Amino acid sequence: MRNTGRLFIASLFALLVLFANGMYFIRQTGMHRHSPEPISDGSGTGYETESSAVSDERAGEQTEAADRMTPVNLMLLGLDGDETRCDVIMLLNFDPETSSLNILSIARDTRVRFGNVYKKINSLYSKGGETLLADEIRNITGLPVHYYITADFGGFRKIIDTLGGVEFDVPFRMKYDDPTQNLHIHLKKGKQVLDGKKAEQLVRYRKGNLRGQGYIEGDIGRVKMQQDFIRALIDQKLNFQYLSKADEIIAIIRDNVKTNIETSDIARYFPSAVRMGKEDIKTFVLPGESHIIKDVWWYIHDREQTAALISENFK
Repeated sequence: MRNTGRLFIASLFALLVLFANGMYFIRQTGMHRHSPEPISDGSGTGYETESSAVSDERAGEQTEAADRMTPVNLMLLGLDGDETRCDVIMLLNFDPETSSLNILSIARDTRVRFGNVYKKINSLYSKGGETLLADEIRNITGLPVHYYITADFGGFRKIIDTLGGVEFDVPFRMKYDDPTQNLHIHLKKGKQVLDGKKAEQLVRYRKGNLRGQGYIEGDIGRVKMQQDFIRALIDQKLNFQYLSKADEIIAIIRDNVKTNIETSDIARYFPSAVRMGKEDIKTFVLPGESHIIKDVWWYIHDREQTAALISENFK
């Protein structure tokens, strides 16, 4: 049972978020049934939104429901090469009562207000780390962030290699070179097995060096491709064939992750997590549109559509 649990947690990392999460299962009794305190306090980047009020109401509802396992929210951050910005930003909403998981992807170009100026949300990491990003996500969605997982692509590459790669149908030729980031993407079109290095190229690709190359939807196109890759991982790797790889994966996870998740948290949610199937996982993209403003690409999220999406799907 112990090894199976450790495999599940390690696989869940790879399958759902593309990054190591530093979690493993241990047997533990006396599990608390209440939700943890959120790391986000709603202060955000200096302004309030309607969503913040919704968050306060949700917090009150969760306090009243302390006798049951209430939903928790996990923020997943994938850092770029110099670890000052986030290439991947996701919010996972897990309901232990129904063993269901909602994944909200947030475009890194999403425009937010920082003091008196506008910034891209991915740049907030260098300003205030996980706490500032958690506050901003709460401002946008109205959902408090209880846990965070921050990782780089080194662990991602190693885990994909440990799992033997992932078969994936690359929809078009991807070519991009950026020496300043030491980022070089060269992928052929068609079905192929992606090792760790190529898988990283797939999930990081957004555009080519020439005008007109890349996703028509910009960063949202990349977000959707990341979600397609997640589904491929789930379909191919969520099975007991990889039980023998558990210890290797966990060792990689520990060396490449920053998180506030404790082993007691894993024990608390493990019984519900093991009941979760592919059909219990839903993916969403923060509603909005891309715009060029003063020669800069921005993703302007739609507040009304976001509120409706959260209200209808998240708990």
